[in-house]
Amino acid sequence: MLLWAIGCAASGKARLADWEKIRQAVGPLLELHGQPGSDPSPEYSFVALSRSGLWELTGFTGGIPAADDLAVKRWVQEHKPRGGLSPQVYKLMATDPEARRQVVNRLLNRFFDDAETDELMTISLANLVFDGFGPVPGVAIGQVFSSRRELFDANVHRQLQAGICGTQDRGAESIVASGGYEDDKDMGNVILYTGQGGRDSNSGQQVEDQELTRGNAALVTSLTTGIPVRVVRGVRRTGPGSSIDYRYDGLFRVEDYWSEPGHSEHLVWRFRLVQLTEEERPLLAPIPRPRVPAGNETPSRVEAVAQRIVRSTAVANYVKRMHDFHCQVCGLRLTAPTRPYAEAAHIRGLGSPHFGPDLASNVLCLCPNHHTLFDFGMLLIDDDLTVTDRSSGTVLGRLREASDHQIDRSHLAYHREHHVGLDWHGPLDSEEAR
Repeated sequence: MLLWAIGCAASGKARLADWEKIRQAVGPLLELHGQPGSDPSPEYSFVALSRSGLWELTGFTGGIPAADDLAVKRWVQEHKPRGGLSPQVYKLMATDPEARRQVVNRLLNRFFDDAETDELMTISLANLVFDGFGPVPGVAIGQVFSSRRELFDANVHRQLQAGICGTQDRGAESIVASGGYEDDKDMGNVILYTGQGGRDSNSGQQVEDQELTRGNAALVTSLTTGIPVRVVRGVRRTGPGSSIDYRYDGLFRVEDYWSEPGHSEHLVWRFRLVQLTEEERPLLAPIPRPRVPAGNETPSRVEAVAQRIVRSTAVANYVKRMHDFHCQVCGLRLTAPTRPYAEAAHIRGLGSPHFGPDLASNVLCLCPNHHTLFDFGMLLIDDDLTVTDRSSGTVLGRLREASDHQIDRSHLAYHREHHVGLDWHGPLDSEEAR
């Protein structure tokens, strides 16, 4: 019951709900995940939680029966009260993703210790980890919505008017491609999308130059971070009238952008978006926060593809921010149009056969060149943080540190052993380098 209510808070739904709605939502979850031999009746938890200080019942007169009383079912059916999290708990769960994550993890670890926990988290509680980016839990590719309001309410496109949803700092969550701009070109799995601004709402013509701000800057940030963008297409309805439906068509990556004169000779920003394949669709990422994230001791494996996607996670963003996007090897800080750029390199790889943790102590902040060299084992780091170029045996210096980011030396040792064997304990001599 608590997990369902936290999910409602996380997705912006109302704090209190009618009993019948709660029964329909929570009843099947109890039947699926309840203990064998127990009575899967949501009435008991619905009433019992009212004594915890976490839960509120409204819309009835008189007292509340004991939760273990057989009269509970009859009382709930007769009074049909509304219920939900208390105002303080709802506000915390709705506004603090880190607190929400800790509460959910504690509940799952305490009460769901079987193999179905992952299914519960994926199917029933997906909104708890949805931060606006990537696929929307419960929304299928091809699903049609009749209005912008329906798109908004379903979290598919969280803007009622603007065609781009996002910010310069975090990137673009979604776009709507409905033919509103005269320079748009839709080729199916490739879209040449025109940025926002400078268009006359009545004629649809471009009357001013566009600027690299707002949604346009958000799409550039999406290119630098590699986080994919949801694409919604406008589909004109058949029959009388000119109204359109909106169809969610999946995730696209921003591959390129440029500015050029458009059809009306005004400068427009153009973005090339390419649809992700099934293998490229990323896992959901939590909201970046300026604190040490919990991470994941046993992260799941995502298969690599030829077109590498630089995924963004709370752990990666934390490490990059602790170093202010400076490479820990060379000190280089790259500046993109809307924000600095660096890459997060896992020292001990995630998944089989390395099974490294997705923790800050297993991540380095590197420029793209040194990230590639490190992944190929051409950069090696000793326990005293001496960095050696393996191809020449040259000592490049000492790995740059930050007070709030400590490296686990055991991961450095694993990286060295994986690439050059157990006996490497310092700079390579010229013969070994060859």
